[in-house]
Amino acid sequence: MTIKEAVDATQTSESTIKRRLRAGAFPNAAQTADGRWMIPLGDLSAAGLRPGRMAAPDPVPTSADRVRDLAAENAELRQRLAVAEALASERNRIIDVQQQMLRMLEARPVSAPEPTDAAEDPPPIPAPAADSRAVTGALARIRRRLLG
Repeated sequence: MTIKEAVDATQTSESTIKRRLRAGAFPNAAQTADGRWMIPLGDLSAAGLRPGRMAAPDPVPTSADRVRDLAAENAELRQRLAVAEALASERNRIIDVQQQMLRMLEARPVSAPEPTDAAEDPPPIPAPAADSRAVTGALARIRRRLLG
């Protein structure tokens, strides 16, 4: 019988016949020169496929196997969640530090340089005030924390 004839005779699907053919359920099946498979009636009967009767359904995985697979998947997803939460926490800490540095930089007074004539002497550079030294020191501490 061809695959089509086997499907019609056993009232099964073509995919079932082909799957059983690939699995070796029809040991005497042969392929013709034009590539069509010929399956002996005895092989169909031996595989539990009887003409005029429905074939037994393919085995379904047991619920214990499914539970074990789901438990393994759940464990992997929990581990991935823990890693993602740790990354998010670290990123939030970095954002907080950067926001603090930005506030400190914005709080630092900025004086605009006054335009001068080329003929005049440049004005003397004033000594830094005590509060700007504190800001500079704080920035240095933050830089050390971030980089070192």
